[in-house]
Amino acid sequence: MFVPLEGNAMSDGDLKYPKWEPEFHEAVLEFDRTKLDEKIQKFETAVFARLQELSSDSDRHDERQAITDAASTIVALKKDKSSHSDEK
Repeated sequence: MFVPLEGNAMSDGDLKYPKWEPEFHEAVLEFDRTKLDEKIQKFETAVFARLQELSSDSDRHDERQAITDAASTIVALKKDKSSHSDEK
């Protein structure tokens, strides 16, 4: 479950894209680098499944753009993690 910075719990019903957004938030908010790979994998799996669902839908451009934006953030997280692991 995603918990916003204000501290109020947010349910899947409050999310715009509940099929993959919780996994995105979990990855972005994961501070334990040993758990980050698992969170990223869950995000990637959820996005893959959602893109399969959207493959026959010519609409939903907003969600496709949101997935692209979220994936860019995850790529940056991966790069950051790998640069920190090189420092050890």
